[in-house]
Amino acid sequence: MRTNTLLMAMAGGAIVCAPALGAYTITQGTSAPTYSNTLNFDEVGGPVGGGLSSDSWTSYGITDLTAGDGNQVVTDASSVPGQSWLGTGNSFFGNFGVFMTFDTDLSAMSLQVWDPSGAPSPFGGGLAVYLFNNGTEVAADAYTPAWGGIGDEWFNIVADSGMTFDEVRILGFGFNPTTYVDNLSWNTVPAPSSLALLGVGMIASRRRRA
Repeated sequence: MRTNTLLMAMAGGAIVCAPALGAYTITQGTSAPTYSNTLNFDEVGGPVGGGLSSDSWTSYGITDLTAGDGNQVVTDASSVPGQSWLGTGNSFFGNFGVFMTFDTDLSAMSLQVWDPSGAPSPFGGGLAVYLFNNGTEVAADAYTPAWGGIGDEWFNIVADSGMTFDEVRILGFGFNPTTYVDNLSWNTVPAPSSLALLGVGMIASRRRRA
């Protein structure tokens, strides 16, 4: 479980951090592409409710999907009066942020995010998106999150020039940082061994044709 102390320590750097130049792009907008792998939390037989295990989504290639307070919740929050702007169906809810780690490298990812933390300022607020690769932070930036039907809820993350990432952390720094995420999609990068086998197969194919 990640403690509030850790989250507050990270908060100090979240508002002043800048994305890595050239290699990673994090875009907030009204829409985003849908990549080859998807998770919308409405899948038949998918985990629903509170107190879910953080490894409930390993079959999707997500080794760990965790709320900041350790209480993972999947619920239809859009059915709560006044929250229809959350869309339809289930979403993942995390107090004090949402942390996700994948079992392979990614080249791109998109998702919807809502959080009431407001605009970033020297006195707090805002929402930060962090990217990590093999435990090392590779990019981060701060945004004004969507909430109450106002703002852009879509984020699109792209790694260029052969760069990758395998962990995404989303942290709100408002007075009551309650973060919802939904409609995740991502592209994976083949492991080096897979690429080697592909290369061998191509060479063998060329020899047969010769």
